Amino acid sequence: MVPPHESLGDVARSMIHGAAGAVLDAEAAALADEPDGVHALRTRVRRLRSILSLLRDHLDDPRSARLRVQLREWGSQLGTVRDAEVLAAEAATALADADIDDDAMRRRLVDEPLADYARLHARLVVLSEQPRAKGRMRELHAFAADPPLVGAGAEATQALTAVLRREVRRVRKAAKRRDGSMDRLHDVRKEGRRLRYAAEAIGEAGPVALADAAASMAKAGSRLHDVLGDHRDAVALAARFERARVRAGRAGEATEGYDRLIASAIERADTRRGQLDRALRRVRTASQLLD
Repeated sequence: MVPPHESLGDVARSMIHGAAGAVLDAEAAALADEPDGVHALRTRVRRLRSILSLLRDHLDDPRSARLRVQLREWGSQLGTVRDAEVLAAEAATALADADIDDDAMRRRLVDEPLADYARLHARLVVLSEQPRAKGRMRELHAFAADPPLVGAGAEATQALTAVLRREVRRVRKAAKRRDGSMDRLHDVRKEGRRLRYAAEAIGEAGPVALADAAASMAKAGSRLHDVLGDHRDAVALAARFERARVRAGRAGEATEGYDRLIASAIERADTRRGQLDRALRRVRTASQLLD
C-alpha cells in the first residue's frame, strides 16, 4: 500500500484543490476590475484547465471533460477582455519609449482600446450573473471538493514523471512542426505554457523526488512561453500600428510616428524570434533531470 503522502491521489487532489481555489479567489477581483484582476483570473483558469488535461488519464472522463469545456469557454471570454487591455497598455508603453506625445495617436492607439476594454468588461460582469456561469461555479466547487480520480493509489513519483515526460514530448512535437507561420509558433507557445503549469503544480504538490526537475522545467516552460508570447504581441502590435497608420493617413493626420512604432515592434518581434532555439534547448536540458 502506497503511503498517502506519496500516492497519486493525494498529490492530484492537492493540485486540483489548489488550482480551483486560486480561480475562485480571483473571480471577485476580476469582476470588480481591480488592477491586473482579469489577467490573474484568466491565468488561473488556464492553469486549472491544464492541470485537468495533464491528469486526464487519472480522472473520470465525463465530469472532467465537461468542466474543461466550461473552463475553455470562460477563458475565451476573459481573453477577449484581456486582449483589449493589453493593446492599450502595449501602445502606451510604445509611445512612451519612442518619446511620442501626439494626442491623435494616443486617441487611436490607447483611448480606443481602453473604451473597448470598458465595454467588454461590462459584458463580462453581465455574463457572470447568467445561469450558465452560476452552474459553472457550482460544478467547479463540487469537482474541487471531490475530484473523480481513477487509480488514486498509484505511486506519485512514477506517475507524475510520466506526465512531465509527456508534456516535454508535446513541446518537441510542436517545435518540429514549425513552418514559420504564426499558428505553428503559437502551438509551441501553448505547449510551453502547459509544461510550465504542469511543472509548477507538480513542484508545489508533488513528491520531493521531483522537486528539482519540476522547478527547472517550470522555468524552461515559462521562458519558452514568454519568448513566443512577446513575439506574438509584437507582431500583433505592428499590425495594429499599421492599421492605425492607414486610418490616420486617410484622416489627414501625420504618420511619421506610426512608422517609428512599426519599426520598433518589428525589431522586438525579430529579437524574440531569435531567442526561440535557446528557449527550446532549455526545455531539453531541464527534461534530462528526469533521467
